[in-house]
Amino acid sequence: MVIREQVPTAISLAELDLGRNSRFDLHMHTSMSDGQHSPDEVLQRCAAGRLDVVAITDHDLSGPLHPGLWQLDGRRVYLIAGAELTGVHEGREFHLLTYFPGPIPEDFRAFCQRQCHARARRYDAIIELLELDIPKAGEDAHDGDRALTSHHLAREIVARGFAGSRGEAFRDFIGPQRRKIPTPFVSLVEAISTARAHGGITSWAHPDIRDVERHIATLARAGLQGIEGLRPNLSRSDTRALRGLARRHGLFLTGGSDWHGWTEPALGGFGLEAQQLSGFLDALRAA
Repeated sequence: MVIREQVPTAISLAELDLGRNSRFDLHMHTSMSDGQHSPDEVLQRCAAGRLDVVAITDHDLSGPLHPGLWQLDGRRVYLIAGAELTGVHEGREFHLLTYFPGPIPEDFRAFCQRQCHARARRYDAIIELLELDIPKAGEDAHDGDRALTSHHLAREIVARGFAGSRGEAFRDFIGPQRRKIPTPFVSLVEAISTARAHGGITSWAHPDIRDVERHIATLARAGLQGIEGLRPNLSRSDTRALRGLARRHGLFLTGGSDWHGWTEPALGGFGLEAQQLSGFLDALRAA
């Protein structure tokens, strides 16, 4: 039997006793966006993977689980409130991880709902252009309670036999039609300023080193605070380069597995130590 409960004693991350062996993962997804498992199950898997501090960061979505200390089958896991926002910069979509020191403010939740509604509208628009027998977005997506992505559509196309793989679905169906639809998202600069205005800590999600070199100065001036430079399969040279760029612009590094649960190793296979995230933790505590 799974024991899942929030520890009743209110405790902030600043008050949490983080030992040298504490393990962090600040980037993962649930079935509320494009992950496989429910928020409850993801949190349970964090405990099973011996993670101590985690953040669920669904796309443009503030999740249902209250942040703070949870106890699951005798193990304590601290949940940081988070979301992965979508923004556009110079005609391209980028993602922004946003973290909060406590509960997510209601105004920011409303912003996320608008982003999810924009996702649902684009999802339906692509289906209309494809003229395939695929259900459109449901009420939960249009109400902003679920974030539909192109991965959802690709899976539908494969499941209904229109394509043999998700790669084929993107190449032959989704990609050509998505380019015909204006992006529905705010600018990345606006996403940063919105997150900061509501007390969020911001970090550029899984950026390519060339994009960082090109845009970091502009985004740092807009209020960007961190770069997700601690990730599985990222080369040591790229990590060093990202750390150098971050230091040059007064930013810190964050990190996480970007776990979705479909094909990756189990949660806990990737974990970071507190010293690797010192700048981020200082910012979160200060907030």
